[in-house]
Amino acid sequence: MSARRWLFVVWACALTRLLFYAAMLPIWEGYDEWSHFSVIRAVASEQLLPPRDAPVPDDVAASLRSMPVPWELRYLDPPSETHDDFWRHDASPAPGPPPPAPKLTAYESLQAPLYYWLMAPLLRLLGGCSLATQVLALRFAAVLIASFTIPLVFSLALGAFADRRLALGCAAIVTVMPGFAFDVARVSNDCLAVLLFTAFLMLAAGRTGTVRGLPAWLPAGIVLGLGLLTKAYFLTALVAALWMPRAILVGLGISGWWYVRNLLTTGTLTGLSESVMLRHSGPFTLLYNAFTLPLRTAIDSILLSHFYFGGWSSLTVRSWMYHVFYVVTFAAALGCLFALRKNTELLRLALLYAAFWLGQLYNVVLIFSSKGVPTSMGWYLYAVIGAEVVLAVAGLRRFLGLWAPTLGASLFAALDLYATHFVAIPYYTGLIRHQPSGALESLHISAIRPAMMFTRLAAFKGPLVTPPLLVALWILYLAATVTTVAACVRFANQPKA
Repeated sequence: MSARRWLFVVWACALTRLLFYAAMLPIWEGYDEWSHFSVIRAVASEQLLPPRDAPVPDDVAASLRSMPVPWELRYLDPPSETHDDFWRHDASPAPGPPPPAPKLTAYESLQAPLYYWLMAPLLRLLGGCSLATQVLALRFAAVLIASFTIPLVFSLALGAFADRRLALGCAAIVTVMPGFAFDVARVSNDCLAVLLFTAFLMLAAGRTGTVRGLPAWLPAGIVLGLGLLTKAYFLTALVAALWMPRAILVGLGISGWWYVRNLLTTGTLTGLSESVMLRHSGPFTLLYNAFTLPLRTAIDSILLSHFYFGGWSSLTVRSWMYHVFYVVTFAAALGCLFALRKNTELLRLALLYAAFWLGQLYNVVLIFSSKGVPTSMGWYLYAVIGAEVVLAVAGLRRFLGLWAPTLGASLFAALDLYATHFVAIPYYTGLIRHQPSGALESLHISAIRPAMMFTRLAAFKGPLVTPPLLVALWILYLAATVTTVAACVRFANQPKA
């Protein structure tokens, strides 16, 4: 087949896998999903910019106390016999009366508003539907948006390598990443942010000075402006001013009002909660904390939650599995040092990727200074997944040639299949649970009952997701995963077009 047809196959596989994740994950399992949903609901009810302390809708608050909730939200839903039958929590509740219910606010209203403005009309159309139907419809919209990242990664890699086989391989790697699926198959602005950041990487790192007759800096600036109105981590993309200053001016012209508003209302540029908490701390305090925090622990936390971290239930896999990816990452970084010397596009991608990592480490300092925990969210790195995969393939290509993408896709597909079938689904159906220490129990194969598992996965999701539909999506998910890896093998054996 032609490269265009192979790209369509990989893209279809990505969308299929994301649809399965969107249907499989329990309601509110996505990071901050209930708060993102609450902001969309507020915007849909004619609040263009909801206040930071806006209360969550009554039905959302009720769902958080009536449905099983993820591990990280267990303080909202003390264990009960009913819930333990479905989604098993930690140890038995402490003796005495239950603690008072915490005040729930739509805290994600501190985020830039573009995603919420785009989703509000869809939610208005669903106004008469159940809460579960509304959440799932927004999830399906999210995965459709995020799926367009796949052809953009292909275009980005094609510009860097001028080789369709490697470009298709890069798109295939992103397709089978479980962390990518967890990040975008939820109600959240990340689906739009990942798409826009990948588009900006493609435009800003390109070697050509024009895009369809337009100067490249103009569409790059427009995309940057939209990105800055979606997620604050787009501020790291301002490093592109080194070679594309006019794009930065266009981007700031579109989005600058939001950051001026943050400065006026919160005294901080981003308006994020940790920045607001620390707005009265001097720069020397942050600098001192930066030098005293355990950096190795912070980086390990970022990488762990990047490769695989199962939503707000904090699901993880065996430690040796993470170490395999660490070794491959180190080899890729080593090889990439040689690849950067003669490739301008790779060098620009490396600068943008490094700037994003500096933003991650700055977030570590903020979280450590405000909460005493040396960590940041590794799933943020999916915003620059295009740069990460292209750079990794460029590095591994030095050792493996055209088989570099096949190695990446095979490792991530194996991780995804193991984590889905031996960690995530067993946990969501009550076959394993968190121990009081936070560790996960091991799965006993004899406990697996497929009919019961798909029935429980469909619970609480309304008419949009039924057990037969989940079974069908699961079969398609398996076929899409295997097809993607097989396609990588095919790419490695094709002659260069």
